[in-house]
Amino acid sequence: MANMMLNKSILLVTKGEKNLRILTGELEELLGDRVDVMGYNVDEPLPPIKSQVDLVVAATESILKLCPGELRDKYEIIVARRSVDFDNLYQLFSLPAKQKIMLVNDRKETAEEVISLLYGMGFEHLWLIPVYPGLPNPPRTDIAITPGECHLVPPYVKRVIDIGTRKIDFSTLMEILFRFELLDKRANLLSARYMSNIINISRRLSDSLGANKKLVHLLEAIMQKINNGVIATDEAGNIVMCNKTAERMFGINKDQVLGKNADEVLPNLEINKPLVTGESDENIEKRYQDKHILINRIPLEYDNGINGAVLTAYEFSEVEKIEKKLRQHVYSKGHVARYTFEDIYGRNEMLRKQISNAKKFAPLDMAVLIEGETGTGKELMAHAIHNGSTRKHGPFVAINCAALPKDLLESELFGYEEGAFTGARKGGKPGLFEQAHLGTIFLDEIGEIPPEIQVKLLRVIEAKEVMRIGSDCLISVDVRIIAATNRNLRSMVDARKFREDLYFRLNVLKVYLPPLRDRREDIIPLMDRMLREYGKSVHGFLSEEVCRVLTQYNWPGNVRELRNIAEFLVATVHDRKVQVGDLPLEFQPGVVPGAPQVQLNSAGPKLGDAHYLQTDLAILKIMSDLADFGQSIGRRRLQVLLGQAGIQLTEDQIRTRLRALKKQGLVKVSLGRAGSTITEKGREMVWQSY
Repeated sequence: MANMMLNKSILLVTKGEKNLRILTGELEELLGDRVDVMGYNVDEPLPPIKSQVDLVVAATESILKLCPGELRDKYEIIVARRSVDFDNLYQLFSLPAKQKIMLVNDRKETAEEVISLLYGMGFEHLWLIPVYPGLPNPPRTDIAITPGECHLVPPYVKRVIDIGTRKIDFSTLMEILFRFELLDKRANLLSARYMSNIINISRRLSDSLGANKKLVHLLEAIMQKINNGVIATDEAGNIVMCNKTAERMFGINKDQVLGKNADEVLPNLEINKPLVTGESDENIEKRYQDKHILINRIPLEYDNGINGAVLTAYEFSEVEKIEKKLRQHVYSKGHVARYTFEDIYGRNEMLRKQISNAKKFAPLDMAVLIEGETGTGKELMAHAIHNGSTRKHGPFVAINCAALPKDLLESELFGYEEGAFTGARKGGKPGLFEQAHLGTIFLDEIGEIPPEIQVKLLRVIEAKEVMRIGSDCLISVDVRIIAATNRNLRSMVDARKFREDLYFRLNVLKVYLPPLRDRREDIIPLMDRMLREYGKSVHGFLSEEVCRVLTQYNWPGNVRELRNIAEFLVATVHDRKVQVGDLPLEFQPGVVPGAPQVQLNSAGPKLGDAHYLQTDLAILKIMSDLADFGQSIGRRRLQVLLGQAGIQLTEDQIRTRLRALKKQGLVKVSLGRAGSTITEKGREMVWQSY
């Protein structure tokens, strides 16, 4: 533990002594001289907390649920994101491509998260399948990868690769540094240690695998995705690795400097100093030509000795004039985010939680996926995330992917050269990715992108380069991606309608916006805010009966539909209070609120019938949610969950409804304890109802 006199403290909550030891050790290494790090294992009773706790860090979402009420009620808790231990990645370099390999973890979400992390590190050639407890019919494979969960691997697997307990992710460590105002002091140290691990991978490769070109190229791909400049030397001080950022920053050519002594190539940087001192030099400010840079020099330790050194460099750019010019150009094009988190209103607990998460995600320069029905405010949230990020002075470029045909969408996203096609603008046109450089691109309705463009989009995300239509030149782009969808992308992946690798690239940080019918406490306050824009208020303009009808309405169009109603009433009712008869037809008695006119059974009830609308859709939605976790459901449990939703049915009534749904191919009903599951057609019905 760190000195108890320190003025800030963290309590890390996890499960198991091994995890506790590893994760607290990580935090102590980074923060131990500035922050008191304490640990708590949920398998044990909560001991008395004698000192102040400024922040509680839960190791996973499931650990958060196991936290004692005393912690949840008294302290602010964040959930740590976890990442793969770089030091163990060398085990994966020799795995065969295009062969099924299971990725085993304790939950579906954590298994998919590890897959996403591995793909992001350059292991796209591996065919990884998430496997977790409760998964029906896990794949028959000979190889399994697991982050410390070997006991969950099926016994028939011949080879198990344990890549070790997942460490606390870079983004979570950065958030902790930010909260404790240590970001400026420790961020580059964190980056440097991260780089040291990557260099160590190369050492293991060279020792165990020799000059395998494929593996060398894979390692190079990882290195080139690092934004900081990186130069590594061997024990003799000769340069063995140099990435593109370092080439640009220092004006050198990798092919010309490899094998040469680093201190002769770049004498002012003293890259080989750690070879002599055996110590790190961190956060050293330097002037190199016309650049202001911050560097870290670290000894590269391997086999109990110092076998090289690594330098990481970050460039400070004095660009006030350039930024001003850029902002003027951006504003002239209209590529500006207009809204902030202050513009997102709601008292609903679920919404407040999502807003809180989005505020945490905003400064983390990673992809964000916003999920929610039409009209829930996904673009508003995207604006707010951009304005809360370090890119807020850069452009915010938005496009609705469903609004354009395939060919036009492709030219808008990636641009085109002069003469690329009939009608192409003279001189060509930059695409939206180019226009969003150093800013954010918002891809609304991402689920509607055709497969051909999905491939190109994936290539842009991976390589950070775009090629215009009709050109053979690559243009580098630095863009943050925020995507949004009102569809179930996971189901689309399962149905082979959306690329799995693209899904994992986009699904890094997720925000879910609940529908208005699930936050009824916000309906009247939102209506009041809208009416006040026209000099009116709910109290003075709407009757109590109208407020009751609005609160009970199902709002298939969500907040957007609510605004339409507000503007409709302002335009049509003057000098008196609005009565129920003034409302549009769908609000009148005898009309089902927001009911989609879809027939479930030509010989049976229709969804237009209010009773069956609520009952059948409720059953399908429950099954759809459980299907995401690979679970089926029996009648008794379904009865309980329906009751929680305010729908009271007997088991016989549930059996009748399941038979009707089965006849239409919406559910599969199994005998005995196997329970019932939703079909793909049933999932489509759920999404059509939104």
